[in-house]
Amino acid sequence: MIKANKTYLGVLFFDLYAKIQLKRYFRKITVIGDFEDKGKPILLISNHFSWWDGFIQLWLNKKIFKRKLYVMMLEEQLRKFMILNKGGAFSIRKNSRDIVESLEYTTGLLKQKENVLLIFPQGEIQTLYTHDFVFEKGLEYILKKLNGEVQIVFNVNLVDYFSYKKPSLNIYFTPYNVGDKIDIETIQQDFTHFAHECIKNQTDK
Repeated sequence: MIKANKTYLGVLFFDLYAKIQLKRYFRKITVIGDFEDKGKPILLISNHFSWWDGFIQLWLNKKIFKRKLYVMMLEEQLRKFMILNKGGAFSIRKNSRDIVESLEYTTGLLKQKENVLLIFPQGEIQTLYTHDFVFEKGLEYILKKLNGEVQIVFNVNLVDYFSYKKPSLNIYFTPYNVGDKIDIETIQQDFTHFAHECIKNQTDK
């Protein structure tokens, strides 16, 4: 696996890049959600729909969570954009013997309260119009290892153009309590329900 190689300059570059590019390409950015900081590390579970993913959550982290951001990426994608490694990206390779090492590394990051870790449990970029989410099993492994010592936050990002040349971006997030029994199917159903609520909020405007 490829471990994160966070550097001061790398973090500074991506913070500025996200701030400038999001402001440039989106007409308006709206954050919808509440967050109560419980002093625990944060696992941010997000939908994966575009090239902007990662930069959106980086911007959200600076505005709301204010922690050190790490991002899990597929290894083949990270190798194409190794500069992301300097900003906190690390790799996972599905269906390989290295996957356990990646999951243990992820668990280690989530034992440090100053961290927020972003994962896209769909495992790949999917259309924004995805209505039923199917998560990879690695998420269940991570949560069982952490034994409740993490704050879980669901995040869904949606865009609309309407009559404008530039789209607006709505960033939805909500805390999630996984409960005593950790079950991946329940988590993905709850995430899907949250995504449906976000879409309904968009269409009700």
